Amino acid sequence: MQKLYIGGRMLDKNHRFYRLSGAIDWRLLEDEITGLLHHQHQEQWRLVSGSIYLKSFYDLSTEEVIERWSECPYLRFFCTGDTRVEPTRNFPLSLEELEQLSLELEGQGYAVMIKALNDFRLLDVSQPESSSMIH
Repeated sequence: MQKLYIGGRMLDKNHRFYRLSGAIDWRLLEDEITGLLHHQHQEQWRLVSGSIYLKSFYDLSTEEVIERWSECPYLRFFCTGDTRVEPTRNFPLSLEELEQLSLELEGQGYAVMIKALNDFRLLDVSQPESSSMIH
């Protein structure tokens, strides 16, 4: 079993973001969403779709996702799949870029994101009592 570390901290595989990450078919998203994004942002497909998922599941604003980026290693893992994202690193996109890219995915992109949810049972564990519980 592989241990995952982020920012020098081992990730808990029972954390709701870690488990939620396993419920999403990221390959399907990559295959179908990259073509919907402007060419210069195609490599950031997971960051954008992960942010949209978090905004939807936790009723967060774009600003709140960006603000929590440096505080929550699980949020960084969920949105990138990368365990090397350091906690001091700023969110890779500006607020305006993230909002624009989210708009580019409306319609067809959102339909693919729903299709990519493999295990709806895990969505129950992703619902905290309030968005302030995201950490």
